[in-house]
Amino acid sequence: MIYLTLFLTFFKIGLFTIGGGYAMIPLIQTEVITRHGWMTLDQFTEFVGIAESTPGPFAINISTFCGMTTAGLPGSLCATLGVVLPSVLIILAIAKIADRILHHWVLQSALKGARPAVIGLIGAAATTLFSHALIAPNGHIQFMQAGLTLLLFMLAHLFKLSAILLILCGAGLGLLVQLCNSFC
Repeated sequence: MIYLTLFLTFFKIGLFTIGGGYAMIPLIQTEVITRHGWMTLDQFTEFVGIAESTPGPFAINISTFCGMTTAGLPGSLCATLGVVLPSVLIILAIAKIADRILHHWVLQSALKGARPAVIGLIGAAATTLFSHALIAPNGHIQFMQAGLTLLLFMLAHLFKLSAILLILCGAGLGLLVQLCNSFC
């Protein structure tokens, strides 16, 4: 039963998410933490970081991690298949009729209307992850993490550094901070 639930949950997420993996974060969070209780917010936050830093599409990585944590290898296969299948089916359907509908005003209007919703979903996900990562459970701001976040944001924005380099810098800085805390 858990396998079917994982498949259907991630199928729904894959079917109703427009805008890619980041737009899925609020939906996945609601489903796996609030609705099903498959993981904690701490685990989810860690999985978002892992999914972002591992090769491959974010949506596939996060669904695979969630499925693996919930029900092992069969669970990861069910969750991954569930999140991928809607896109495959939709792309196959669109490929059949692409010439007739691609430039139709109804489709273009719907896509233009969906853009602000996608930006809002990504913003909501960023706010949740930002507050969880930078505010301790006791409500105090974690200044070291906030400083590292600001530094990496500035490096990304001002110097247009690659995501890979930023992830490696963040990992190195986090390790350095932890070593300093351990030995100081």
